[in-house]
Amino acid sequence: MAKKKLTFEQSMERLEEIVETLEQEEVSLDEAVAFYKEGLALSAFCKEKLAVAEGDILLLRKEAGLWQEESFQTEEQEL
Repeated sequence: MAKKKLTFEQSMERLEEIVETLEQEEVSLDEAVAFYKEGLALSAFCKEKLAVAEGDILLLRKEAGLWQEESFQTEEQEL
């Protein structure tokens, strides 16, 4: 059976579950590696979705005449 494709929000929720499990439960090395591998895949998916969304927003701003090239900054980048 094929895996169901998760939404961005579902992927973020699953990432939070993985982190919580790794922080609060004792898991075997094999389980930890499997969680890490799943987390990396989810993280890459979320990063790609955010990049696409950023591109869409910039395009919409340009089409609306609100074009100013500014990079999106996280709170960490602003510090």
